[in-house]
Parts: sequence; structure tokens; C-alpha cells
Amino acid sequence: MKKQILTLAAAILLLGTTAFAQNGMTKLEQLPAKSQEFVKTYFKDYKVSYILTDKEFADVDYKVRFENGTEIEFNAKGEWTDVSGKQNCIPTEFIMAEITDYVKAYHNDMCITDVEREFNRITVELNNNLELEFNSKGKLVSYDD
Repeated sequence: MKKQILTLAAAILLLGTTAFAQNGMTKLEQLPAKSQEFVKTYFKDYKVSYILTDKEFADVDYKVRFENGTEIEFNAKGEWTDVSGKQNCIPTEFIMAEITDYVKAYHNDMCITDVEREFNRITVELNNNLELEFNSKGKLVSYDD
């Protein structure tokens, strides 16, 4: 029984270190060109704290964290999938105009602190923790508070 437990523990440790070895720090220049351009265009005044590469099987994701806590996640193609200001306002020039126009029209005293893009929807969170969900064309689908 002890031998089986030790063997299982060794296997778990080996799998864990293999997964860790595939993930690591990256330099801005090592990100896909599209990601580099996104950071340089919309977050040029932000100072990069670190960049992580997350490799799982054939999939690669990147996370850029800035010194103020803001994080951007990119997929393997270099497209942003999530931008989080951690309750701080984020730049919005990269968000569809239909969405930013809606926020300005109906929540003018609020700012966007998080935006997440998935296949057919975009979710934004405002600094009052209100979540607005939009379809891929920028039309409001739902509110969630």
C-alpha cells in the first residue's frame, strides 16, 4: 500500500513539473506580432510587470500583467480574449464602438474595468460591478448585477 501511494505521489509530481516546465516567462518581443501591436497601441503608457506563456497540449495562451495590476490575456493567434483592470478603468479604444457608445449613453458615470471576448459574445464589467453582455455585433443581450 505504501509503495502504491509513493508511486502515485511520484507520478503526480512528475506531471506537475512537466506542466510547469511548459509554462514560463516571456518577453514582449516573443508575443505574437498582433499581441505586441495591441500592447504598444492601447497600453503604451503602462509598464509591463511580467508576461506568462501557458502551453496546454497544442494550445498556447499569453498573459501580460502590468505594474498597476491590469492584465491582458491573448490566445495563440495574438488576439485579446480578456482585459482586466482589477476594478480600475481600462482603455476602451479597442472595444467595439457600439459597446462603448452604449456604456456612455446609459452608464456615463461609470467606466469599463473588464472586457472578455468569447466566440459569440462580449462581456464588459463596469466599476460598479454591473456586467453587460453583448452579442458579436455589439447589441446588448443581458444585464447581470
